[in-house]
Amino acid sequence: MNYGRHKKMKTVLFRAVCLSLVMLIAFLLLDARVRPMIRNTAIVQAQSYAALAAGQNIPDILRQTGISYESMVDIQRDANGNIVSIQTNAIQLNALKSQINSSIAASLSGLSGKELGIPIGSLTGLALLNGRGPKISAIISITGSAQTNFINSFDEAGINQTRHQIFLKTTVNLLVVFPTKTLSTAYTYTTLAAETIIIGKVPAFFAGITQK
Repeated sequence: MNYGRHKKMKTVLFRAVCLSLVMLIAFLLLDARVRPMIRNTAIVQAQSYAALAAGQNIPDILRQTGISYESMVDIQRDANGNIVSIQTNAIQLNALKSQINSSIAASLSGLSGKELGIPIGSLTGLALLNGRGPKISAIISITGSAQTNFINSFDEAGINQTRHQIFLKTTVNLLVVFPTKTLSTAYTYTTLAAETIIIGKVPAFFAGITQK
């Protein structure tokens, strides 16, 4: 009787160990499948938040400040009316950059404890099941900072005429924080801030100007 009971216990124990191993392998395989999808989804989500923050804040700031080409650029001419220099208003442009960077950072400051959900059907790789079924959840936090630069573009607009365009290029650097890992990504937003047609020959050198 003792031998039979001992043999039965060994069989139960063996089955339990095998079941545990199968469950562990299944968990590892599922984790290997889920983790990259969660990371990719988190990166896309972070970039969408950055796009929303830049797309809303930058046009609003440009409208509120009422900034114009004349307030951003000073064109100097000689006694004959020839252009001798084009200078940017560094103080105003730096203030505008600072306002944009601060506004975007503030918009991204509350993105902690965000929940992402990956439908189980998406893990199968089958098109018919993509986006279907219960969701596997993951909690992430997103932080970001912005860096804004001005880019100048000069194009011929006619005889002795030059179109000068000033673009705002804002790069939002993002950190996506997981419980065990931190990922980095970036989003770039470019918009036209001001433009004008310059009449007269434009000199090759412009003080304070970085050309596109």
